[in-house]
Amino acid sequence: MKKLIVTGIIVLSSLILLDVLFIDKNINDNPATDHTDNALYIERAETILNGGLLYRDVVTKTPPLINYLLVPPVYFGGTAISFEIYFSFFILLTVISIYYFLSKIDKKLAYAASFAFLMLPTTLATPTFCRQDESIVVLFFILPLLILYSCKRKYLFSILSSIGVWIKMHPIFLIPPFLIKQKRKEFVRHLFIIAITSLVITAPFLLLAFDEFTWFIKFYLFGTGEELQGISLWRLLDANGVSIPSFFLIIILLFAIVTLYVKFRGESVWKMVLLSMIVYFVFYPKIHYEYYLMLFAVAIPYLIEKRNLVAMLYVVSLLTSITLLIEQRYLDWKTTTYAYPIFVSIAIGCMVAVDIILIYIFYHVSKSNTWIDSVEENRA
Repeated sequence: MKKLIVTGIIVLSSLILLDVLFIDKNINDNPATDHTDNALYIERAETILNGGLLYRDVVTKTPPLINYLLVPPVYFGGTAISFEIYFSFFILLTVISIYYFLSKIDKKLAYAASFAFLMLPTTLATPTFCRQDESIVVLFFILPLLILYSCKRKYLFSILSSIGVWIKMHPIFLIPPFLIKQKRKEFVRHLFIIAITSLVITAPFLLLAFDEFTWFIKFYLFGTGEELQGISLWRLLDANGVSIPSFFLIIILLFAIVTLYVKFRGESVWKMVLLSMIVYFVFYPKIHYEYYLMLFAVAIPYLIEKRNLVAMLYVVSLLTSITLLIEQRYLDWKTTTYAYPIFVSIAIGCMVAVDIILIYIFYHVSKSNTWIDSVEENRA
């Protein structure tokens, strides 16, 4: 593990220095073209530090808990380097967690999985150049699965996954595959734990800022209330006049996921989570670059025995990185129009390729089992 930690510190520290000394001062010198969300993080964290209430006293378009987790870097100045160090710390925790928990099953594969996740372009860019809070979210997304598979702590899984939903919404994909594997009494118990945990977290906001608090839930569930953003194929097409209603895409997504749960309910929880995540990334209209961290975190450990599929995940990381660079300059900031049709077509082509790769991986995962599946089978 020491080599893993040292490698992570060296690589992430080098990228932080590169960003702080050269990139940040040349790219983020204009608020209109700041590619980070740090101003929003600071505004919400300062509201908390000043005794205010999220949603009521400050515009908040995320679940509540992530904003509390953003208080430390703001308390220590809210500078670029404070955010980058803080976010990188969570990336290291994620890498360490993947190794620590999965090494109880197979040390060699656990090390390979954790190292492969660490060296992904998306993993390295998100806490440094991008400075996005998904660097935190990914830990709380993968941790319940790691604990479930290494320690068999089902009740802890229920608590952590329900907490994770109120950090960012992606851990919602952990809950249905887990619940449908439980017998009736266990199902009810875990559902009760999830409901109570969620109620404790959300009660203050439901009571004191109901309309504002429920806005982001409506947006994520129904895709209404804000201009479509992100790097999904659907967003790119929408920005170029080919518009498919978000609500329609979300209905297709929900139908596909329910069908998946019915068809694969006898498979492992990890497999069902991975398959549902792939469906999500193909169909959901509001996909940001950093969201792919969650997909990579669940996919790489599962697929680490298949080098060709892990290589495909690296290709996905590179293609989405290219798309992000084009999308920001041509669609978000609109700072350039040079060769617009060519570059935007490249971005669309990249995302078509990403979806094709994901569909291929979905097919492969649906037809075969890996070392992760064998862990669940041995414990059945």
